[in-house]
Amino acid sequence: MTVMSASPQPLPGAEHDDRISLDELFRDAKPVGDGTSLAAPGVFESQEELDEFLAWLRADRAAGVA
Repeated sequence: MTVMSASPQPLPGAEHDDRISLDELFRDAKPVGDGTSLAAPGVFESQEELDEFLAWLRADRAAGVA
């Protein structure tokens, strides 16, 4: 169901601004030095499986660029 109004009113509780500035949001963020800190052990069962995935990923990204 869609309801329309000629004089819309803010929803109750919507009077304040909950937005946070990007500076505040990223104040304590640390840069990622390399991907090892993001690694999830056990995702790939073997080095061969990882290599196959990386080859597929490279090909897929290259196809998207073309």
